[in-house]
Amino acid sequence: MSELEAPPTSKKSKPKRPPNDQERAAIAKAKAYCRSRIQPLAYEITKTEGREITIEIPHDDAGGFIAQQRATFGTVSPEFASRTAADVCDIVRSRGEAMPAPDKINAGIAAVAGIEPQNEYEAMLAAQMVGVHSVAMDMLSRAKQAGTTDHMERYGSLATKMLRTYTAQIEALAKLRRGGSQKVMVEHVHVYPGSQAIVGAVTQGGGGYLENGQQPHAPADTSRKPALAAAGGTSLRGADSRRATLPVAGGKREEAVPDARRRKGKRRTGG
Repeated sequence: MSELEAPPTSKKSKPKRPPNDQERAAIAKAKAYCRSRIQPLAYEITKTEGREITIEIPHDDAGGFIAQQRATFGTVSPEFASRTAADVCDIVRSRGEAMPAPDKINAGIAAVAGIEPQNEYEAMLAAQMVGVHSVAMDMLSRAKQAGTTDHMERYGSLATKMLRTYTAQIEALAKLRRGGSQKVMVEHVHVYPGSQAIVGAVTQGGGGYLENGQQPHAPADTSRKPALAAAGGTSLRGADSRRATLPVAGGKREEAVPDARRRKGKRRTGG
């Protein structure tokens, strides 16, 4: 049965109403989504009364199925693909089960397929993520059904640890896929009149100047009136107007702040 086929209805069940307009729109959207996704790898699993299961290929293209299994686990090695698939089966097995239920096996494989590992170490990380998620859900369920506060705290704490580990695994996977480095892109740089934009590394010069290579940070247009000047004999008040004023250094006329641009041929050293 494909994902777009309706499940069989029981003869004894009450007839259902047809979907309304909103439900039909949601169904159409869901069908389009399912068609846009690739069907994940799935095994044909038969479970007998003696708790023995057989795993078979669900169609007659054995070579194609083996290739799909390798691609699901990001490898060309059939041994690695089979071993990792077996690891996933062990991970999703519930307590007391000799073998996991067929739906659990295919659900775990589908989870790995959704992560889309591109190589072996991504496949191993994907299998670990499936296991951590499974344990976290189990601990959350136990915490919800706990009869005492101590049990609730114990299971809740374990669930929290597993969920944090799962988040760390997602971050590790993202880091692996971007090559272990973080790239920051600046799309907009605003430079206002009288200012300079710096592109590149900014270093601290020995003389106290902030430099970008050999370019000091002084205004390029020296003909303009300085933006900051001190008038002789005036006082500057602090944040508290009740306090004493701060006298300015001597001088009886307006003086501009010295230009930070150093002279050609001379290099200021720190002192």
